[in-house]
Amino acid sequence: MNMIITGAANTDAKRHAGSKAGMRAEFNKIPENATPAQKKDLEKLKTLSKDYESFFMKEVVSAMRRTVPKDSNLDGGNAEEIYKSMLDDQLSSHMANKGSSGVAQELYNRLSKSYLSSSAANRGQLK
Repeated sequence: MNMIITGAANTDAKRHAGSKAGMRAEFNKIPENATPAQKKDLEKLKTLSKDYESFFMKEVVSAMRRTVPKDSNLDGGNAEEIYKSMLDDQLSSHMANKGSSGVAQELYNRLSKSYLSSSAANRGQLK
């Protein structure tokens, strides 16, 4: 059976396909002409961006977990809460390292651009 996509459905399919292709954000490359201090700062910024994404994803996962009703028959008490917290830590860390949400990449890209432009402006003032 052949299926023909026309009109709004075709536009919707193209938009969806385009969003999948552009969904994986990448970290901007460190410019070759960056000073050693700038390169070091940008590497720190990349690490901090990943850490922030991990923290953010932990909050998201914890908020989602709170929406699930607790069953009093299967309550594991304090030990279960500790286990779930540790599981959320690992899950959020894995999600951040995978980078599929793009939070760290977007944060890094915006802050690094601002940092490099302010550094360039400061160099111009010093000369």
